[in-house]
Amino acid sequence: MSSMRNSHVRSVRVAVAVFLAKLRLTLSNRVLAALFHLDNKRVVSHIVRQVRTALMKDFVPFHLGLQHINRQTAIEQYQTTIATILHTNKPKQLCVVADETYLFIQKSSNNQLQRKSYSMHKHRNLVKPMILTATLCSTFLQDGYILCALGPFFSDYKNNDASILKHCLYKNEQDIVNWLHEDDILIVDRGFRDAISAIKHFGYEPVMPSFLKRREQLSTDEVNYTRLITKVRWVIERIWCRLSENYNSEKK
Repeated sequence: MSSMRNSHVRSVRVAVAVFLAKLRLTLSNRVLAALFHLDNKRVVSHIVRQVRTALMKDFVPFHLGLQHINRQTAIEQYQTTIATILHTNKPKQLCVVADETYLFIQKSSNNQLQRKSYSMHKHRNLVKPMILTATLCSTFLQDGYILCALGPFFSDYKNNDASILKHCLYKNEQDIVNWLHEDDILIVDRGFRDAISAIKHFGYEPVMPSFLKRREQLSTDEVNYTRLITKVRWVIERIWCRLSENYNSEKK
């Protein structure tokens, strides 16, 4: 947070505390002003904006996004031996797990934003972020290493898992097309089935669990193949669990 300075209103430490309290507790600015002995809710709003700007400048570029880490480092330090053995058939192939979740938001007075952020599936207003992770699984943390976060995206009918991933590839979000190399492994769930052709179009190898396709059960080979995917892909579900536990976007 080198771009922030102490002021007569708050110190850098207090500013970060206000920002984290806003994320974790989802309290109103008026309540936060009372808790931190600030003048009014406008001061809180100004502090939150300052911290967000400082984080985007001093923290995010060095710890999140595809430009903060090179592909070779991701393979050597953040890819498990299990993922390499189960899903790669060439040297120096990178396994990346992709998935998205939803973050609840408040209703908007803007009619257009309200319509785009309302989910007919959840019957609430929400946005959809997507993340790409490596397959590293720590014994203590039990999660994967987050390579980048994409979005958030609106939750209307136009933005399902597959369409969001196709958008990120065709628009080259965060230079993802150049960061990934040909034949890299992209591990996804069944919700990305309509994006399989796009993944192959860019030269990547999609890995997705099998479908029943009007059958009563999968074949033995398909079941085993699906289990191999789950063995690697579960780390991203653990990430979503940790995020929802620690930083709920809205109290239930």
